Amino acid sequence: MKGFSVNRHQGLTFEEVFERYKQQVYNQVYAIAKSEYAAEELTQEIFIKIWLNKEALDGVSNIGGYIYTMARNYSLNYLRKAASESRLVDELARVAVSGHNNTESVIAASECKQLISTAVEHLSPQRQLVYKLSREEGLNYDEIADQLNLSRHTVKNHLLAALAFISNFLTKNGVNPTLIAIISVEIIQNGKIFK
Repeated sequence: MKGFSVNRHQGLTFEEVFERYKQQVYNQVYAIAKSEYAAEELTQEIFIKIWLNKEALDGVSNIGGYIYTMARNYSLNYLRKAASESRLVDELARVAVSGHNNTESVIAASECKQLISTAVEHLSPQRQLVYKLSREEGLNYDEIADQLNLSRHTVKNHLLAALAFISNFLTKNGVNPTLIAIISVEIIQNGKIFK
């Protein structure tokens, strides 16, 4: 919608706001979060929020300051969430290790990998492919999207759905709840625990 006004007071369209501020937002988020991935994701989230709440921006006299504040707040929230999740993963790993000896842990990990392989076999062919390209080939969303001629959003949805299915499959097959919690954090962070 090229002609819609994000801010009538300043006479700016969404495209103009996006083009004017996208690099500044990215740079600010990156400076705080120290992560290209976070900078890309949060920049996208900020502009989606602007698009969804465009009517509320009519009362904003300084849109640059408003966007700067959004970027700072999103970045700080990201850091708080990441720190919280990191503490959770550390605690879960400590609990998992303290409760088992090394032989038991190796056997449990082997059984879990086998269950994950079985779960992956139950995914649709497209989700299997996206999962394997991500977890076995180490490709990111954009690389998978290019290779499969899909949108980045579609790739992300396939991967998150695959991870949720695997987590549910493991639960149904009696995998230790601590490990399920670690996998759930994996779903949230979309990191790489299992290869």
